Amino acid sequence: MIKEAVLKLGKHSIIYGLGNIGTKIISILLLPLYTTFLTPADYGVLQICNVLSSILVTILLLGTSSALFKVYYTDENEENRKTILGTVLLFYLFFATIVILPLALFRDSISPILIGGERSSYLFLIVLIAAYFEGLITLGLAILRANEKSTTYAIFSIVRLLIYICLNILFVAILKRNYMGVKEAALLAILISFVIIFLLTYNKIKWKFNRIYLNEVLVIGIPLAIGGLASWVLNMTDRYMLKFLLPEDIALTQVGLYSLGAKIASFIHFALIAPFMLSWGALMYSYQNDPNAKVIYKNILNIFTAIGGIVFILISLFSPEILHLFSQNEEFFLAYRVIPYLTFSKLLFGIYMVFTVGVTLTKKTKYISYANSIAAILNVALNFVLIPRFGMIGAALASLISFVIRTIILYLSAQKHYHINYDIVKVTSFIFILLGIAIIQNYFQISIIWKFILFFTILLTTPLTGLVRYSHIAALWNVILKKVR
Repeated sequence: MIKEAVLKLGKHSIIYGLGNIGTKIISILLLPLYTTFLTPADYGVLQICNVLSSILVTILLLGTSSALFKVYYTDENEENRKTILGTVLLFYLFFATIVILPLALFRDSISPILIGGERSSYLFLIVLIAAYFEGLITLGLAILRANEKSTTYAIFSIVRLLIYICLNILFVAILKRNYMGVKEAALLAILISFVIIFLLTYNKIKWKFNRIYLNEVLVIGIPLAIGGLASWVLNMTDRYMLKFLLPEDIALTQVGLYSLGAKIASFIHFALIAPFMLSWGALMYSYQNDPNAKVIYKNILNIFTAIGGIVFILISLFSPEILHLFSQNEEFFLAYRVIPYLTFSKLLFGIYMVFTVGVTLTKKTKYISYANSIAAILNVALNFVLIPRFGMIGAALASLISFVIRTIILYLSAQKHYHINYDIVKVTSFIFILLGIAIIQNYFQISIIWKFILFFTILLTTPLTGLVRYSHIAALWNVILKKVR
């Protein structure tokens, strides 16, 4: 029974994880299209719309897409489960409408402030409609997950991505609709996806409202939404602050360059952090009763840091060359300046996730919320100070410092409740030496030959740090495979 449950968990987790990662990868694969047909300022407007859309969806859902699982699985009666889903959907339709409708009615006054640029009212209307239906799609995907329809989930995700790619090519490359075309294509793709998800899930829903079920969902969901907003502030607010704190003639261009740099920095997420997170939760719990658990957790941090540091320095050193692969438009090349800072922030997120073991196993996860909230507030404050003086570099520095502080807070909290004898001096020395190398090289931009020499030197000397031996990586990999089996 336990083995069957673990295998089922592994199967569903991989499918859902790949579906979510696939969405992010597509956004990167479309970069050559965007950088060919858009200016940095156009791309900046597009990113402002994306940021606005993400916060709208978070607010509209109020955490219900995650919280409904707790209530759903508590009740084993099939009809009651359908009522739970129907209750959540009816609430969403009501709540989302009363939020979106006033914004749509007063869009002419609101849109110049939130978006700016030409035809901001039209863009804002697209964002509002897209966010409304995106929320419904998110709930539809939650219904598929609740019914353990992971294969259907995967097929839908693939079909949706293909629709999105085709419509982007049509609207941007063929119809030459500029950044307006990107949002129009996205809206059309969302509407088509909504029709598909509705057809897949309508028979799983009983359109009946139950106030008790709703209260149970919202008690769980609203704190999740607050946490999501804190995460949004930490990760996305810098785009908006660049727009508001810089002179109008350069603001959107800086937003565009910064956002492109963030996309390149996210390579470390796809290459290392996302695969790690797919397995970390299960591995964390599988070792919790092992007598050598704390030694294993320490070694996992060491190995993750060593591999992450190598990936970080690879992206940072070759960021201009990576940009050339994705764009032939020289206006976008200045994005390389923010890539080391933003990539390092992503690396810190991975290390932060390793530290969650201490608060997760002791059920002190409130410290995760504390760390996120403090870092979010700090990020906003630092953006106010650094952006007017340093532009997009200031935003990147604010992000890096906030991630450092968040990681430190969680580390100290975790150590208080579940002390692990981490090689913290070696870990911090290693990553910050690499950060210094990356920043210095980013400023002087040595030749590509010297970059290769520097990279392979770091690669070959990493075992000398004492963090990891390559034989240890192979041994740990075998242990992980054994656990998975």
